[in-house]
Amino acid sequence: MLVATDVRVTFGGVVAVDDLSIEVEPGVVLAVVGPNGSGKTTLLNAITGLVPCRGRVTVDGTVLATGRPGRARQAHCLRTFQTPQVIDELSCIDNVLLATEDREATGLLASWVTRRQMLAREHRRWAAAEACLEQFGLREQAVLPASRLTYGQRRWLELARVALARPRYLLTDEPSAGLNEAETVRLAEHIAAFRAAGVGVVLVDHKVDFLRRVADRAVVLALGRKVAEDRIEAIWDLPAVQDAYLGTRRVIR
Repeated sequence: MLVATDVRVTFGGVVAVDDLSIEVEPGVVLAVVGPNGSGKTTLLNAITGLVPCRGRVTVDGTVLATGRPGRARQAHCLRTFQTPQVIDELSCIDNVLLATEDREATGLLASWVTRRQMLAREHRRWAAAEACLEQFGLREQAVLPASRLTYGQRRWLELARVALARPRYLLTDEPSAGLNEAETVRLAEHIAAFRAAGVGVVLVDHKVDFLRRVADRAVVLALGRKVAEDRIEAIWDLPAVQDAYLGTRRVIR
């Protein structure tokens, strides 16, 4: 289980996340929603170590050092961003291969002494990367530079890289932003595939229909604080949620 307890993030005198706690189980999609500026992205940054914070973050019982993004990666707690993070100059398959951690038997000496084993490992790495590209519909673009991809394809490339890293938990920030309706439906299928594989997902997004389709529960933030948590079907009718979004108690449909 991914558990964040009493997380607090401040920037100068501004409290961006105010003693916030969430938890997500393997195979569960937790939506984190709220108005712009409510602290959603900052919460993901704190959990994955991109910003320093106060509080406690554990992954399957292991305490993560806050402010250390490498520790989250080692715990297979991975992150995607509002704008897909790919390297334009690299081919699509090289972008995906960045997720691999196998550094055994590399270098000049290994190429002489353990050449056969090294080639076998490389073959497995490339085969796994190709399978991930296939999964996200990018097999034919494998050798193309990432700069040649559409925006939607760049999103799939980022997710293919995550898939190769075999996450236990995935934190994804507005993945549907910039996608058309058909691409958003396809994104929902990919999120469902992560969930079916036992990955716990923390999902920040603004598209209500998309969230209804993929999320199990939702946490609602306002001004850095949690104002509500409930099943995704029930969350929108809660008075605190309507107040947070609209400033008045109206039903969100």
